[in-house]
Amino acid sequence: MAIESMSIESIDLANLPDQLRRKLDQRNPDRASHREFAPQYAFGRHRGPAPRFAHRAAVMIALVPGRSGEWSIPLTLRPSQMSDHGGQVSLPGGRAEPGESHWRTGCREFGEELGCTTEYLQPIGELTPIYVFASRHLVTPNVGVCGLRPTMNPNPNEVAQLIHLSVADLISDTITMVGTLRRGTAEFDAPGFRIGDHFVWGATAMILAEFRQLVLEIQKDNQFEPWLM
Repeated sequence: MAIESMSIESIDLANLPDQLRRKLDQRNPDRASHREFAPQYAFGRHRGPAPRFAHRAAVMIALVPGRSGEWSIPLTLRPSQMSDHGGQVSLPGGRAEPGESHWRTGCREFGEELGCTTEYLQPIGELTPIYVFASRHLVTPNVGVCGLRPTMNPNPNEVAQLIHLSVADLISDTITMVGTLRRGTAEFDAPGFRIGDHFVWGATAMILAEFRQLVLEIQKDNQFEPWLM
C-alpha cells in the first residue's frame, strides 16, 4: 500500500491525541506501512513471528507541545560508539525489565534517555510490534502525549543529539526519500525520512511510517478541515 503524502503550510493538531486514540482503538495491525519503508537489506526478516529468544522492548512516540503551538516528536541520535544502532536516529526506548509493561518500559526509557520527568506523559495507544533482527528485539511502539513540554537534559551516554520532529513535517511530501547505505562490503537501498541533516531509516522509519499513515488517515477523515484549539 503506497503511503499518501501532502504539503501543508501550517497545521494546528490540538485534537490529534483524541483522534489517534479513537483510531487506534478501532484499528488492526498495519504491516503495510512497515513493508513500504523496510530496507532492502532486511530481506523480510522484520516480519513475524519473532523468534522465541527475542528480547522484549518498547519505544515511545511522544507528542510534545511545540513552541509554535504544534506537536513535535522527540528523536535521538545515538552516539557512534554504541553497540546497537550506533550513529542512527532512534525513538527513545529500550529493553523491558522482567514483568514490565510496554507502556512502563517506554516511559522509563524516555525519562532516562532524555533526562526529563514523565509525569505529564499519558498513553494514547500502541502501534504494530516490529521485530528488529539486527539486535534481536521485539519492539512495541507506544504513542503518548505530554500535557506540558518537559525540560529535557539528554543523557550523553545514550544521546548524541536531541532532534524534534514536528508532526506537520512528518506528513509533508518532501520528507521521504530512498538512501543508499553500506554495511561492511554490502551496499543496499533503504526508504526513509530526511530530517534536517539526518537520514532516518530501518525500524525507526518503519514505525514513523505507520504513525504518519495514521495521521494522514485522520486528516482525510476530517476532509482536510483544520484542528482548532
